[in-house]
Amino acid sequence: MADTLNETNGTKAKTTAKRAVRKTVASGETTARKVKAQASTSATRVKADLKTAAVGKKSVKDTVREGAATVKAAALKATENVDWKAQGDQIKEQATKTARAAAGAAKETTGGAMHSLSKLIADTAGTVDAKLGPQYGDYARYAAEAVAGAAKSLDAKDVDQLVGDARDFVRKSPAVAIGAAAVVGYVLMRLAKGSGSDEA
Repeated sequence: MADTLNETNGTKAKTTAKRAVRKTVASGETTARKVKAQASTSATRVKADLKTAAVGKKSVKDTVREGAATVKAAALKATENVDWKAQGDQIKEQATKTARAAAGAAKETTGGAMHSLSKLIADTAGTVDAKLGPQYGDYARYAAEAVAGAAKSLDAKDVDQLVGDARDFVRKSPAVAIGAAAVVGYVLMRLAKGSGSDEA
């Protein structure tokens, strides 16, 4: 069920992000069409000026200079009404919402997996007692309690608190954080390669 929830949240987040990108691209395309139309009009004027210059003995250099100024003015006019900062802020806000939703879903999935692992370890402690002795069974129970405690701690915190804890950890132990990131990257790469070869 958690996988279905993750897939649903991931699909919704992707769809929302795609809509925001499409809207921004459409706005940019509209602006580009306006600039192209004004540039085309300016180019037509330059051609007409060149013909006039040939007839009126006006220098080609002056005509080209005036045409370039006209094209530049048209481009500036077309782009001055576009609020690039607002569009960028809108995309940033949408990406933040998408990332927060994905992080929340991942947090729930991880918490559930940790609770399941804790229960599994606790359930096997009796078997460990019988086969290896009570001392090792106690180790298994201690491990189950530690995993359950970590799961409860994860459930008690929201995404912002977890991000803050991660930042503090990276500040205190940058070498460990870089090493952990490298290990996670390697594992993800191996998983991606494994799933890619299964599909082939």
